[in-house]
Amino acid sequence: MRIMNTLCGAALAVIASWSTAEATTLSGNLTSDNEFVAYLSTDDSVLGTVIGSGNFWPTTSTLSQALTAGVTNYLHIIATDQGPPDMFIGSFSLSDNLFHFVNGTQSLLTNTTDWRSDPSGGTWFAPTGTPLNLGPNGTGPWGTFAAMTGADFIWANPNTSQAFFSTAIAPVVAATPIPAAFPLFAAALGGLGLLARRKRTLSV
Repeated sequence: MRIMNTLCGAALAVIASWSTAEATTLSGNLTSDNEFVAYLSTDDSVLGTVIGSGNFWPTTSTLSQALTAGVTNYLHIIATDQGPPDMFIGSFSLSDNLFHFVNGTQSLLTNTTDWRSDPSGGTWFAPTGTPLNLGPNGTGPWGTFAAMTGADFIWANPNTSQAFFSTAIAPVVAATPIPAAFPLFAAALGGLGLLARRKRTLSV
């Protein structure tokens, strides 16, 4: 019985560690003229949980957050300008291939294809508009941000002092592999069942 308990415990520990290791992490480098707050949500119409912010556009801010497994996650940005010009720029990546951005890959840059934007109405709503392209990374007056090579400066169209941005991060639909711990766990349960049956037989 002690051996079976040990096997069960070991199997459960491996399964738990496997589940933790499978968590996909969203990472990003971003900034906005003048400030931004980033959120992660599982509903495009709900702002979500704060995962990063910045209020000094010459400095690149970073974010890192685990995604909610099995459902589409949404990266939401509220960017606020304190006087023209205004912009938002960023580069983002996923830690594995269990999710993908709307471009079908694990890497995303700010552009006018993969993002939705709208001027703020004061309360968050799911953006449906196409961002305005203000030029590639390196365009004046902002210059070049090394961590965002290939990204574009974007803003809501028309120009406003505040803008909403949204992009989806979808789970990859695929067969879930059975970890090596599952057969071990099944064997341990089977052994416990045999021991219980033997005990009942002996007590008759």
